[in-house]
This record gives sequence, C-alpha cells and structure tokens, in this order.
Amino acid sequence: MGEAWTVNSEATLAGYLQKVRKDFMEHRYVTYPAPRIGPDRSLDQNALLHVWLTEFAAELAGCNKREVTRGMLEGIKRSMKEMFYRESGEPWMIHIVKCPLTGREKKDWSSSADWKRGEMFMFLTWLQMFAAERGCILESKGVFNKLQREQVA
Repeated sequence: MGEAWTVNSEATLAGYLQKVRKDFMEHRYVTYPAPRIGPDRSLDQNALLHVWLTEFAAELAGCNKREVTRGMLEGIKRSMKEMFYRESGEPWMIHIVKCPLTGREKKDWSSSADWKRGEMFMFLTWLQMFAAERGCILESKGVFNKLQREQVA
C-alpha cells in the first residue's frame, strides 16, 4: 500500500511537493489518485454507532440531537439491539450477566464495544437500512465508510 499524505499546513505542502518533484524526476511519469478534500479523521465504528443512535432518536422524537437524553439514547440502543437480534439471531448479541455475590444470572445485550469489526459492520449496515426505511438517512463516515467502499470495490 502506498504512502498517504495529509496536506494541512505550509510545511506539509512543501514536503508533499518535494516528494512529487522527486517521484517525477525519477520516473518521469507519475499518476496520483484524486485527493480527499477535508478532514478524514477516522470515526471508529463504536463512535459512529452512538452518533447514529443519537441522530435516529432525535428523528423519532422530533427534536434536535442535542436534546436527546441519556435515557433516550439508552432506549434506542436497547431497542435496536433487540430488533437486530430478532431478525438475525446472531449469538454475539447476547451475553450472560452473572453476579458472583448472589449467583444470579440473566441474559443481556452485549456491549457494542466488544463486537468484532465484522459484527459491528453487520449491525451498522442493518441500522442504516432500518433507519432509512423510516425516513432517516444516516451518513457513513470514517472506518465504516471505508469498509463500505471496500465491499463495493
């Protein structure tokens, strides 16, 4: 895989131009891919999930996303996990909570922070479609967007 450059200052611009000049002088024919414009900071999948759940909750509640409460976010998160599990039956959605003091056990939804990249990709893809069917467009960003582009390529 090739080198990646972020040009966001005079110094990085000078470094990139020096690299282009060197490549050209050495090879006399160089093609560079079209640049990505704007910051492309990687929004990890778990962070994206919480952004999307907030946006979806706001859409459903008819409020601004800054007005989404912690309780609303937790409610939509649990509902989406349950609906996804009912449709998919994926075993990684469930884990057993056991209290060492009382010995009581109960099934609960696994934490999205514990999901593997492929599992999160599957859930985010499902969530994006689920929300779109209800009129809420969730834009993909960061790692998830990159994975989506790779699936198409």
